[in-house]
Amino acid sequence: MILSGYKLNENKRIFDSLQKIYGIGGNKANQILTLLGLKKNIFLKDIDYYQQLKLDKIMVHYVNGFRAKRNKANNILVLQENRSYRGVRHSYFLSVRGQKTRTNAKTQRNKKNK
Repeated sequence: MILSGYKLNENKRIFDSLQKIYGIGGNKANQILTLLGLKKNIFLKDIDYYQQLKLDKIMVHYVNGFRAKRNKANNILVLQENRSYRGVRHSYFLSVRGQKTRTNAKTQRNKKNK
């Protein structure tokens, strides 16, 4: 089944399949399932055609996939343009949320070399 540009595995539970979409976690998946009136343990292949259409209509209202990635990148660019503390840390590829960098943050410091 293809939903919001993602090919979802029909042999998994609908709750787990929704979480595979970028930008949808556990809370949003719960919200979507309660709007549909479905339980977490229903498999994706057991949903009928009308519930699939309803799911497609609901997914339009949630920011996910490519739009969520673009929003995240735009938010980082705004921080960098404002020259805020977090924006400067992003531009220097350092940890942004107050983590110590002397012994940790190897991944962030390795990005600097690229």
